[in-house]
Amino acid sequence: MSSRNFNILVQTIEEYRRRLTTYSEDTFVQKTNPDVWSPAEVYAHIISANRLTVRSMQKAVEGTATEDNGSLPWRARLILLSGRFPKGRKVPEVVAKRTPQFLNIADAREATEALLAELNDIWKSHAQWSPTQKLKHPVLGLLNNKQWISFMKIHSKHHVKQLDRIKNF
Repeated sequence: MSSRNFNILVQTIEEYRRRLTTYSEDTFVQKTNPDVWSPAEVYAHIISANRLTVRSMQKAVEGTATEDNGSLPWRARLILLSGRFPKGRKVPEVVAKRTPQFLNIADAREATEALLAELNDIWKSHAQWSPTQKLKHPVLGLLNNKQWISFMKIHSKHHVKQLDRIKNF
């Protein structure tokens, strides 16, 4: 199942890359509503969050993450099993603070390409991933690398839908 999740994650990130060609510089940074993110903000959020996650996953590969035999909290189980986020969920403050701005399409394209390379690099070690080496998600608690791949897939697909809503707004 994890290779399937990885492949879907990569395909989703490739979809982000493809969609960059559908924006002008103006429409990329334009907010259609003060309460709605611009496409640039969506890209900055998802690409940055995923890149931070992949970098952290290396700690689990090296065996320096948190060692934990515990089961997933109910909230994490619900999201990973359903493949969806509950409605109304806001970005955790720690993630919002670390999200840079993409001022243009070239910045987003470069970061998207870097993410794809980083994903492929971390995947090379997937046979050695320990189910007990875990990293803390700010809301879901401790997740191992296999669970992080699943989470990134769900999270990335969620924001593709958000891009669709922005375009149709």
